[in-house]
Amino acid sequence: MGLPDFIKHWFRPARLPMIAVGTDIASYQLVEYLTNSPKFAPLYVLNEEPWHLRTYMFGAQLRYASGLLALVEKHQIKKVYRVTPEDYARLEFECTKELSVKDCELCLLSKGELPQD
Repeated sequence: MGLPDFIKHWFRPARLPMIAVGTDIASYQLVEYLTNSPKFAPLYVLNEEPWHLRTYMFGAQLRYASGLLALVEKHQIKKVYRVTPEDYARLEFECTKELSVKDCELCLLSKGELPQD
């Protein structure tokens, strides 16, 4: 006889906290996948639209990209995923050094690609 599910839950590894960038259809699908994954915990989605601020998408709160470093530091975020190369290039130019100091990795996924870690 196996252990009850609530006891098994105690022994599962912690989900990896992460942030997704963007609210386009590819990013939406990424956040949906990450939410349903036992390995990842999407805490935030970055977007610049003011009418989206502090709303939720699959349980992840939408925030401005300007708050990325503060969110990474406050919540010990380990990965930031992006699907669109333009936004990746902008974030890489602005934040790569600061993110690496905080032990956070900026990752670019091609459309249809899913995280493996």
